[in-house]
Amino acid sequence: MNFQNQGNFTRGSQLFAHKLRMFGQGSTNVFIIGLGLSIFWIICRLYQKVFLSSLYYFVIERYVQLKLAIGEHFYDIDQIGIKFYSLRFKKWMHLNAQDFLHEFYTGQHGFKIQQLWEFLINSALLEGLIVFAIGVIISIVFFTAQGKNTIIKAKIRGADFVRSRNLAKMLKSAKKASKICFGGLPLVKNSERLHILITGTTGTGKTNMLNELLPQIRLHKDRAIIVDTTGAFTDRFFDPKCDKLLNPFEKNSEQWLPWNDCFEAADFHDIASSFSNYTPKLDDFFAKNA
Repeated sequence: MNFQNQGNFTRGSQLFAHKLRMFGQGSTNVFIIGLGLSIFWIICRLYQKVFLSSLYYFVIERYVQLKLAIGEHFYDIDQIGIKFYSLRFKKWMHLNAQDFLHEFYTGQHGFKIQQLWEFLINSALLEGLIVFAIGVIISIVFFTAQGKNTIIKAKIRGADFVRSRNLAKMLKSAKKASKICFGGLPLVKNSERLHILITGTTGTGKTNMLNELLPQIRLHKDRAIIVDTTGAFTDRFFDPKCDKLLNPFEKNSEQWLPWNDCFEAADFHDIASSFSNYTPKLDDFFAKNA
C-alpha cells in the first residue's frame, strides 16, 4: 500500500468511525426523548388515577401489612395497632391494624389504589410504548429538519447565484435588460461597451458567443472592430457593401497605411510611440529609432 492509498484508507476509516459515533449519539438522543416523554405521560396518568393522600395511606397500609405478618407470631392480632397522622382529622390517631385495613380498602383511598394497579397492569405499558414511538418519530423528523437547515448556507454578503432564466426575468422586470443577449440572457443595460471577458477551454463555446454577438451588433446598426486571426468571422459575416477590411493579403482590403492618418510631426511621434514604447530599464535602441 503506497502513501496515497494509505492516506485514503486513513481518511475513509476515520470518516466512517466519526459517522458511526455521530449516528450512535443521535440514536441515543432519540431514545432519551422517547423515554422521557413516556415517563412524563405515565406520571400524568398516575396523577389522574390517584391522589397523593391515597399514596400516603397506601404506604401506611404496606407498613400495617408488614407489622401484621411479623406481629402475629408474637401477639394476638387484636392487640396489634397502628399510630398514624390522619389527614382527614389533622391529628395523630391510634387504630387497630385490622380496623385500619378495613377502612382503607372500603374507602376511596383503597379504590384509587385498586384503579392504579389495574392501570399499571392493563394499559400503562401499551400507552408508554405508543408515546415512546410518537416521541421517537417526532424527534427523528425534528433532527432531520435541523440537519437540512444546517446545510443551507446563509448569505452574508456578495452576489446571489440564480438560474439564467430567473436572472433574465429579474433584469426585464427592473427594466435593466440590454438588447444584446447571449443564450437568451441579456446584458445589463448600458454595459454593452464595457469590458467583457470570455474565457474557457477548447469547446466551451467562446466562438459561438461571438457568432451570436456579431449579428446583434449589425441588427442594431452599431459598429465593431474585429481582429480576425483565422478569417472565420470574415468568411461568415463580412459584407463588402458596408464593412471595411484591413488585410494586405486580401484584394478587397482598404488602401490604408498607418501614416495616412498623420498630418503633423506630433502625429508621427504618437504612432511611433504606440509601435515601440520607451522602457528606461531596457535597451532603448528601438524606442529611439522608431
